[in-house]
Amino acid sequence: MGTAPRKRRWPLCLAVLAVALLLGAWWVNRALEPQHLAATVLASVGESQGLEISFTGTPEYALRPEPRLLLEGVVVRQPGAAAPLLTAARAEVSLPWDTVLGEGPVVITRIELQQPALDLAALDAWLSTRPDTGPAEMPTLTRGLHLTAGTVQGDGWRLQALSVDLPALAPGKAAKADVSGEFVQGDTTLLFTGPLALATAGLDSPLRFEGGGKLRSGELDARWSATLAGRMDLTGAASVLEIDALAFKGESPLPELDARGRLALGDELLLELAGQLANWPADWPPLPESFASTPMPLDYELTYGGATDFSTPLKLLVSREDTRLDSRFSLTGLLAWLENDGGNPLPPLQGTLSTPALVVEGFTLEGVEVRLSEPAEDAASEE
Repeated sequence: MGTAPRKRRWPLCLAVLAVALLLGAWWVNRALEPQHLAATVLASVGESQGLEISFTGTPEYALRPEPRLLLEGVVVRQPGAAAPLLTAARAEVSLPWDTVLGEGPVVITRIELQQPALDLAALDAWLSTRPDTGPAEMPTLTRGLHLTAGTVQGDGWRLQALSVDLPALAPGKAAKADVSGEFVQGDTTLLFTGPLALATAGLDSPLRFEGGGKLRSGELDARWSATLAGRMDLTGAASVLEIDALAFKGESPLPELDARGRLALGDELLLELAGQLANWPADWPPLPESFASTPMPLDYELTYGGATDFSTPLKLLVSREDTRLDSRFSLTGLLAWLENDGGNPLPPLQGTLSTPALVVEGFTLEGVEVRLSEPAEDAASEE
């Protein structure tokens, strides 16, 4: 008689178990329903950062190897702002189960973006509203970041066709990404590709880049390669790159040189480079004597301070022993002169050439100082 009640309990236990399974399935389906999951995660991220994050269409998700949320038409904007600071045609975000189930902080293990577009002016406007809590913390992406066909819009310039493949990212740890893209400013395009390595992932870190590409401007289409070692600092009002060692080699009219110096980009652009020219490119204007017979390399100093579109003249000092060429020139004017084979035989330079001896048509002049004027400016002033 003692076994009958236990036998009768089995149907009841099975019924309770079935109900529990149904409730569990409903709860999991509710927790992982794409619209609900997307709204929950994006609302949490947006609220924590003071942003509105929206998307179009119906999101999708996959569960293997971990929950992945797929969104189309992503728009990130500061509340009330006219222009979004970030858009993406498609975004795939991988999340650990703790984040999905709400059992921990919002953590993202991997991000994939197609055609993301970042507006730096809108980004700066949003950053100006954020509390000053020190340098921003880098997120942890255990399986990294993959970005294709990206765009970054700056003041008078843009990065386009940007691709980034970053296997992993963790604050304070080394990071290495394969990057490629095009830097466009006016009629000039700089194509680049190569690995970029950070000693410590963050906004202030030693870095190394080794790659190459092309420089295109009008009819100019020249290849280049470079190795750069230095340090970047993006924590201040201006983005700063300290150049410890730069080895640059390009097809003429691009030079072959080494350099050290500094680049700072804020409201204005500051560039300071010093090093040696390994050779004098064939497409550059010929050097006067005694420069022409002086063995290479030549020492140089290049400085620029002014508008970010390089409309302010650059200063170039070239020297070898007691011979010095101290000049200033417009970058756009010099590029136009290099492209115009039938134009003025003299480059658009202003400055002074001083040398102990100068050979002119077989005659040697001693203690010479020659003042150079820019033909283009002189012609414009006469009109």
